[in-house]
Amino acid sequence: MGDVRLFHDGSPLHATVPLPGGKHAFAHSLACAALADEGNLQDVPDHVDARALRDALSLVFDHVAYDSHSRHLRFSAPRTARQVTLDEQLVSRSRSLFCLIPALLTRADEVRLAGAPQGCAIGSRPYDWYVAILRQFGVQTRYEEKTLVLTWADRRPALVEFAYPSMTGTVIAIAAAAAAPGRSVIRNASVEPSCDEQVACLRAMGIPVAGTLPELEITGGARCATVSWRVACDRIHAVTLLTAGLLTRGAVTVTSGGPLRVPRFVEFLRRAGAQVTDHGEALTAAFPTDRGRLDPVETAAGSEPLFSSDWVPFAALLLSLRSHGKSVLTDDVFLDRFQFTDNLRPHGLRGVRLGRGDRKGRATVTAEIDGTPAGVLTGGNLGHCPDIRGSAALLLAGLAADGPVVLENDFHLRRGYTDLPADLRRLGVTAAEALTRNEVPHA
Repeated sequence: MGDVRLFHDGSPLHATVPLPGGKHAFAHSLACAALADEGNLQDVPDHVDARALRDALSLVFDHVAYDSHSRHLRFSAPRTARQVTLDEQLVSRSRSLFCLIPALLTRADEVRLAGAPQGCAIGSRPYDWYVAILRQFGVQTRYEEKTLVLTWADRRPALVEFAYPSMTGTVIAIAAAAAAPGRSVIRNASVEPSCDEQVACLRAMGIPVAGTLPELEITGGARCATVSWRVACDRIHAVTLLTAGLLTRGAVTVTSGGPLRVPRFVEFLRRAGAQVTDHGEALTAAFPTDRGRLDPVETAAGSEPLFSSDWVPFAALLLSLRSHGKSVLTDDVFLDRFQFTDNLRPHGLRGVRLGRGDRKGRATVTAEIDGTPAGVLTGGNLGHCPDIRGSAALLLAGLAADGPVVLENDFHLRRGYTDLPADLRRLGVTAAEALTRNEVPHA
């Protein structure tokens, strides 16, 4: 891995940038697409997370080919394996590997995980509930020292009722229901748009699906020969670039091949006083230059359709450095979402107070923010943040710094962004570059 350096001269950013395929949209669509014997997926991202999924795919398909220029992924020639192992190196790169377990179990007698697939360090992220979901569909589990061994000799339908609408849990349940013969019912599932994309992909494969999220009935077990699918745009990437424009008091437009589906973030920006224009397949956010500041906002993040936890670091950054007045952000999903603010305090970030609490029986973290509309940070080393979105927020903080900034260790940044420094240069940022880069081997 390496570090990233960013410097901007302070000029407002004005640009239009196309969005890549989404991290979640790809992982969740692939969870079902990988049940087919042959697949052709378009707009597939090329970050660390996506590469880990492609590596896992190559464990059960003889041909897995990715073209980085066209962003096409093709896989074919499935094979039946006695054993498939997700080794320590692979599980260290992507928590999204959980989503592929049902598909892997349809090709292998047993799947072995040498540890839990890893993601961002943003609070407690237990995976035993994912294993519990698989067990409902007949998956058998055992531990051999630190290795989790899964087998699926008896595939059966299930009734899955979520106490809390887990996104990854929903993806696993949908994929398992598609693979298990019979009618499965899923209730109180996540309504995250990438889960909708997964359902749409499943329907495109010819698998009968009744209902809409949060409640589905899936009749699984049918063989699918081929699947062709275009991955939906990256909604969090859109939020990242729109935030960059507003931090510089500019106007950025992001475009995609379909609806952006970020209504709660648009609502947040409008409440803050930003000028937002929704063109359907394009979205523009412009700073209110006539007023010179954003307004304070109070919002609660959680499982969608609430304001997404993935957007919290960007909202906090905007409210801290470009608003006037007291804002309050509360998150009941990931309690360490605001950890990036600790990195910025030595660089002049003021007025952010964190506290723990409770909302409807769930633990929460709350940030009370006294905004400074003309906030300026000092340049220098911003350190490392073990969170994709926190890392991106640190890099964007450099847009409000009085000199160059360096983000240490870009591993988490590259887990969720193919090349964010290049995207920022396309926006017009003066300089954004990786200082060193050691690629992770991939298929």
